[in-house]
Amino acid sequence: MTRLYLKVFFTFWLITAMIIVATNVLVHWFDLAPDCNLNSYRYDKDYAPARRLLFQMVGSAINRNKEELIDDMKAMPRWSTRYFYIVDGEGEDLLDRPLPEGVRELLPELTSIKPYGRHIEGHQKIYGRYMSLNDGQRIKVVTVSSTKDDPSEADIMRQLFISNIWPLLLMSILICGVACFFLARHFSRSVATLQKATKQIANGDLSVRVSSHFAGRRDEIASLGRDFDHMTERLEKAMLEQKRLIKDVSHELRSPLARLQVALGIAQQRSDGQVDKELDRIKKAADYLGDVISDILALPVHDAGGWELNDTLDLRALMETLMDNYRVDAERKDVTLKLVTSLDEALVSTHGNMLVGVFENVLRNALHYTYPSTTIRLVLERREGQKPEDTRYCVKICDEGPGVPPESLSDIFQPFYRTDEDRNRESGGYGLGLAIAQRSVALHQGTIQASNRQGGGLCVEVCLPTENSQG
Repeated sequence: MTRLYLKVFFTFWLITAMIIVATNVLVHWFDLAPDCNLNSYRYDKDYAPARRLLFQMVGSAINRNKEELIDDMKAMPRWSTRYFYIVDGEGEDLLDRPLPEGVRELLPELTSIKPYGRHIEGHQKIYGRYMSLNDGQRIKVVTVSSTKDDPSEADIMRQLFISNIWPLLLMSILICGVACFFLARHFSRSVATLQKATKQIANGDLSVRVSSHFAGRRDEIASLGRDFDHMTERLEKAMLEQKRLIKDVSHELRSPLARLQVALGIAQQRSDGQVDKELDRIKKAADYLGDVISDILALPVHDAGGWELNDTLDLRALMETLMDNYRVDAERKDVTLKLVTSLDEALVSTHGNMLVGVFENVLRNALHYTYPSTTIRLVLERREGQKPEDTRYCVKICDEGPGVPPESLSDIFQPFYRTDEDRNRESGGYGLGLAIAQRSVALHQGTIQASNRQGGGLCVEVCLPTENSQG
């Protein structure tokens, strides 16, 4: 769950719960009996909980007969029955309880002519009401409570309210919680969809679209989704056009560069030695330009959807072949190449020989930057995923060189990027090798990342789906 989801959920739930509780409390405190005068009820200084209880009981009992009234009294909490008495025409309590002295004194005062009365005895306030049930029987309802100057005074109405209303409040809060849950999920799901799409764009996937997730909606979120798709579509088109333009320009530069190199070769043959130094400089510049153009043309511009992985490659066999190919270069620096793996084979799907170029770039960089008389370790392992399609083969190539500043670990995969220490042609490449590797690995639905070794040096790890898990 996202923070926004939780904030929306708990905010809606808290507000709804407060409204439910406040509404019930207000209804409780301002609910008047039908025969109660509003002004005297609200402003009577002698008002007591027993009087409120009397009004409530009279309003409830007026639509019942004697048997129903007895059942209601028996269903009430035992602690509450000591606060009221209902006396029939024979002067007996319906629950067969003995009547207190104050109640017995008030009963004769309650008649059809004077149906309402009250009596104060010590710390007790006693209110009574003469009334008829719906079956015609006459009863007298009497309620009792303590006066305000009694420290043990208890508000019977508040206690009854809490006792009777909390199940309803709990059920209401739970129901509104479920409603708020789905409402919060509805609102946050749209934001989560846009957030996920934004992360994909930040990772270089400009093919992501979100408007299909808001189909059928006509609100501002749906409009935002359509604008988002329009933006990513234009970005993707601009990026592809930029890549193609660079390739087209580079391709067009090849012809005049080739003629320049031919003319340079003829000039070197005819030179009498007076300009050999200048011609060598021109040749180095021309060779550098040729290498840059070749690397630019090697940058993949296909999108993953149109990329067909129609071949199979054994990563263990590839690592062994690369070690043989670069053994001479390693021996010049007294560097040892060591393969660490327990796998007999590691098959992955690929397209042509693109993965060969990926690992050549990484190994060549490791050889270039590692210190003399050190070891470059090539570690090949299989990593199981929670699902079969998540299984990966991972190759980690670690050198013992100066490493890369932590803030630059992700930047080294950007085209033409070189760290400050390596911004020269002699010590570094052209900043395209790892960029080519990164794009090639992405087209294979894999990942590539760099990290610094604790003992010094850089590790570049490439993880690729196994042949069976490749979608």
